[in-house]
Amino acid sequence: MEPSVNVFWLPKHGNSAEEYEDACAHSLPQRVFAVADGATESSFADLWALSLVNKFAEAPPAIKPPATDPFREWVTPLQKEWHAQINWERLPWYAEEKARGGAFATFLGLKFTGGGDPEKSGFFSRLFGGGKSNEIRWHALAIGDSNLFHLRGDTLLKAFPFTTSEQFNSRPLLLGSNPARNKQVWADIKFAEGDCQIGDLFILATDALAKWFCAQIETGQKPWTILKGLNSDEEFAGFVDRLRSKTAIRNDDTTLVVCRWVESQPQAA
Repeated sequence: MEPSVNVFWLPKHGNSAEEYEDACAHSLPQRVFAVADGATESSFADLWALSLVNKFAEAPPAIKPPATDPFREWVTPLQKEWHAQINWERLPWYAEEKARGGAFATFLGLKFTGGGDPEKSGFFSRLFGGGKSNEIRWHALAIGDSNLFHLRGDTLLKAFPFTTSEQFNSRPLLLGSNPARNKQVWADIKFAEGDCQIGDLFILATDALAKWFCAQIETGQKPWTILKGLNSDEEFAGFVDRLRSKTAIRNDDTTLVVCRWVESQPQAA
């Protein structure tokens, strides 16, 4: 099996692409995917969100509990990099004061292990009888209200970390670029894991779309049928704009990552 991915994003209505403060990144070779939602109320939140997802795609931390300490160590250099990106000398005093508090973002990371993973297959796996080397497992880590949905066939197997639309509110847990602002975060990181089979679908979405997804399920709908059928940025933009016009989704930066697991293609001789 191997993953394929479609990525879509749209800034708030009335905003430019440069004002987009969500972020997403993935690496198919490493089989990792991430989304983040920068908090508009904080300074340089777009840089912070982008830094988190890019580093996760490049070198993800341990995301299987108990992994709070390794994740905290993984975040530390990113906090320093964020600080170094800001031209502090050119900031007005009031902007500098706000920026000193740091930037904030929600974060959701997803990683697959097993199967073709070099750490769990190949010579050593066969040598030591790794009977489950072909089993693929997924592991997810969440801070805040960016959400993961795992589907098999026409059935939702898992919603993580939120399972109902009522859980989404205006004060999600946020990961900060200022280490002093993360005391609550380390105690509230959420973890989840499960198995993965051919045909499984994984949807990662930032809060506006994730809340709509949960609300649709609560009324007996199957929102994944729409999302997995999107094939272009234009289709995604039209879909989100229609939801916004009907106030079915709030006007917010909106990000969607759709990961499908399909049969591996045979290599040419």
